[in-house]
Amino acid sequence: MDLLDVIRDLVFVQGISGYEDDIRSRVIEYLKKFGEPKVDKLGNVYLTLGDGDEHIAFMAHMDEIGLVVAHIEENGFIRLKRLGGVDVRMLYGQYFEVFTKDGKRIPGVIGLKPPHISTESEMKNAPPIEDLYLDVGASSREEVISMGISILDPVRWMKQFHVLNGRYIVTRGLDDRAGCAILINLIERLKGKKLKKKVTFIFTLQEETGLRGAKAITERDIDELYAIDSVSSGDIPKVDYYLSPVSLGKGPVIRFIDARGANSISLKRKVEKIASRNKINIQEVFTGGSTDAAGTFDLGIPSIALCFPIRYTHTTVEMSSIEDIEALINLLEKIVQG
Repeated sequence: MDLLDVIRDLVFVQGISGYEDDIRSRVIEYLKKFGEPKVDKLGNVYLTLGDGDEHIAFMAHMDEIGLVVAHIEENGFIRLKRLGGVDVRMLYGQYFEVFTKDGKRIPGVIGLKPPHISTESEMKNAPPIEDLYLDVGASSREEVISMGISILDPVRWMKQFHVLNGRYIVTRGLDDRAGCAILINLIERLKGKKLKKKVTFIFTLQEETGLRGAKAITERDIDELYAIDSVSSGDIPKVDYYLSPVSLGKGPVIRFIDARGANSISLKRKVEKIASRNKINIQEVFTGGSTDAAGTFDLGIPSIALCFPIRYTHTTVEMSSIEDIEALINLLEKIVQG
């Protein structure tokens, strides 16, 4: 399977945090080509290859940030609430989709008060989400309901997908659909090979709202766990690079320490040695936010996050290097090989 095609396919599937049914089904479709995936009671997905005394695992989260319908005004405008780390600045002047219970995708927009009728102070300050509303072209609450929209329906940005200069993927949701695609590609590489260890692939839910899927995984007899996720790069203008000294095109990243603290230092050292031995360029960083590695570390599983750098994290134009993603897959394969 072409890696870029899998990333593109996964990116467009609905699956904001807490509403992962569609993306889980799509992931399972891919995994069935290689084995018999299992789903736990919460909705995390597992696939295991190989056998042996040693058990390692790779994890990526299926969910992405988004919004939900919180209230429908009498005049037909829709109030929203956030799921995950949604930056309000990324909401103005954007197209959105409401995913209804009967399977419809209703388009809408979040506009912004025009400068012609705004005060000077309004022009200087971004309005809070409480002042924003989704406009689906309805003139009454009843009309919105007749369109099939109801309270708590998931809402996400309409997406585009582009490759810039033949090297950089740009879309909404690389965090962490690219991570899911990385695992699927790795499974394809390993399938049919004689593995001397047990290798489990885990696709989690609700990472963006508190690492909730990772904290509840049912497969816990694991010697090493690697969370495959993104990390924000600092290689853009007007950003103090030291805040996140990571660049696109310079290799995958060991995200050893983040806002939740340090993860497994023994795995950090192991990955460094493997990367050096195989001449794979890596970057290392202490950054904000967190990953599923923190959730599984708290379960007593030696864990660490291995990431692909992203510019413009949690925006509609997340950007990643194809070379970095491919290098990360190579690194993971070398980890399996030992």
